[in-house]
Amino acid sequence: MKKLLYITTFINNSGGVAKLLSVKLSYLVQHYDYEIYILNSNSPTSTMFYEFDERIKISSLKQSKNRVLNILKYPGRIKKAIKEIGPDIIVNCDNGLKGTILHNIISTKSSLIYESHISKDFMVESFIDKLKSKLQPLLLSINLKKYSCIVAYDHAKGDFRSQNVKVLHNPLLIKEPESPSALENKIAIAVGRLAYQKGYDTMLQLWKDVIADHPDWKLHIYGEGDIQKYKGLVQELGLHDHVQFFEPRSDIKDVYRNASMLLNTSRYEPFGLAIIEAMAYGLPVFAFKNTLGPSSYIVNNENGFLIEKGQIEDYANTVKNLIGNTMEMKRISVNARKGVKKFNLDAIMKEWHALFQSL
Repeated sequence: MKKLLYITTFINNSGGVAKLLSVKLSYLVQHYDYEIYILNSNSPTSTMFYEFDERIKISSLKQSKNRVLNILKYPGRIKKAIKEIGPDIIVNCDNGLKGTILHNIISTKSSLIYESHISKDFMVESFIDKLKSKLQPLLLSINLKKYSCIVAYDHAKGDFRSQNVKVLHNPLLIKEPESPSALENKIAIAVGRLAYQKGYDTMLQLWKDVIADHPDWKLHIYGEGDIQKYKGLVQELGLHDHVQFFEPRSDIKDVYRNASMLLNTSRYEPFGLAIIEAMAYGLPVFAFKNTLGPSSYIVNNENGFLIEKGQIEDYANTVKNLIGNTMEMKRISVNARKGVKKFNLDAIMKEWHALFQSL
């Protein structure tokens, strides 16, 4: 039995990586012979948003109240945890600054895998985050050879100057529904953190344009984060009767089933788990063309819509045109469902199993 250790961050929140790991790792212990550990490097795991198989052992690094002290003690704490677990394979899912220097901190005979969930179109708001985003790829590139394998998205494989890059898609994390959305409710949805990356400021501006022609439509936003900021913008734009905010849901199937389209206005989107889930339910999806994740599987005007970066008016007009064309909406819906079949969970997890067995 191989022992796997996943090192990650924010495993307890409603984010995409937490959801991805909950499904992937639960699948591995249920279908293959693995002993799996998760080490959360920056927050407690007393409460979890997503459900993990009970056989998976989840723990957190000890945290001090002083942030600087945490940074200084990180190397010793991570070494101690790895020594106690004694894994055969370590999968580094920490794509932040700490994660880029992990291979310099630890000394182990374990095989190392770097699992990337970022891409070169990464954009941040604050100066500190911008500085970190510049340092991260530089530090990571220095010792990529120490990794047995770098797992990356297809559009990001060229970002790594290494011979050890393997492309593995994220799988569809929900069972493909037998019946899609009926597309009868006048509801558009957005799913994702209320953060700078997701571009909700842009979404609310274009939605004002949409409801000027279609005032009976509603926008439902599911996510956690700076909700007061966006509620303030809703009031400022006069959208209080046309936009509703909801807490994130671990089981979101009914949300997709009762909606008629999904809007994504991310400034960058390395993959987009909510997008392929929505497509599995036959929802037409709208996203910006420059986002590398959506543009890698959405074919414009075939199984969804890609709008040029920053073209808010074009985005709104594309939404309005589809609302007014029932036949076109149904055509896109059928193609959307076909377009996500390549993200089959069983097939992708077989590839992960083969990778682990090759090390």
